Amino acid sequence: MSTNSHDPGHDQPAQTISEDRRMELARASEERHRPVAVRVYVSPITSRAALRWVNAEGDDGPSLWDPVPLDGSHAHAMRDEVLNLAGAVLAKRGFNYARGAYWKPTSGEEDTERPVTAEVAVVPTRAYLDLQARRFGPVPALPDVPGVTFKTTQRGQWWATVPDGRTFLLTWAPHLDGDRWIVWGGDQHSDLIRPATTSMDKALFVLRHPSHART
Repeated sequence: MSTNSHDPGHDQPAQTISEDRRMELARASEERHRPVAVRVYVSPITSRAALRWVNAEGDDGPSLWDPVPLDGSHAHAMRDEVLNLAGAVLAKRGFNYARGAYWKPTSGEEDTERPVTAEVAVVPTRAYLDLQARRFGPVPALPDVPGVTFKTTQRGQWWATVPDGRTFLLTWAPHLDGDRWIVWGGDQHSDLIRPATTSMDKALFVLRHPSHART
């Protein structure tokens, strides 16, 4: 007598995940890995410095938070020029020092006068939090453009067909210093028709007036 064995679930249809659920999971991952502190390490051999991101579990961040090299040659981690460079990185990435926090040698650092590593607690700025709300929240609603039809291809991307029959690709991507709107054209939609702009209206201008689009 023979029996047939089946891999559990082998014949079951693949489960799909909704866009809202995918965004919910992505947002939870961002919050879980979001830095709560940064460390500056200066190599005693090369005198090169780098800023590292630390999450709530005390681990270095994932690839989104790769170490950032700091320019120059430095004697140790508590030098003003090193910390100023680190502060500039924080501002660029949407973080600030936590209230009452200050740079100090990491716990267990043997040479507190010339430490190899220093750290400070950080918090996200309002601009950073607003960026995450846009990244994981609703996609901007496009206005009605007379004669133009839009079709969503994926999150933040639309095919735009203009009255003369040409089709362009409109893309939106959130950024800390202003979201980017770009219009692409050409046979493979790889030609920049409207380079990156922070204004939706400017990006839609070539769709409202397709004669301005040269492909």
